[in-house]
Amino acid sequence: MDSPRTDMSRKSTEIESPTSSLKNESARQRWEMFHRAIAHAKQSNDEALREPECHAGEGNSGGPLLSIVR
Repeated sequence: MDSPRTDMSRKSTEIESPTSSLKNESARQRWEMFHRAIAHAKQSNDEALREPECHAGEGNSGGPLLSIVR
């Protein structure tokens, strides 16, 4: 049979402390925010890459013009 000491240690590992659960929730929220930021940046880049295609027939789009000089 289990001794009282091992039974107590098992119970303490099964039940998380309030600070531990707050840390886990905080970490989860940070990862969620990180993934949202990455998705937003990707969408923004995709839109920026598509924008010149939409304005290609308009001539001067008012944006900076890049040229390669050799």
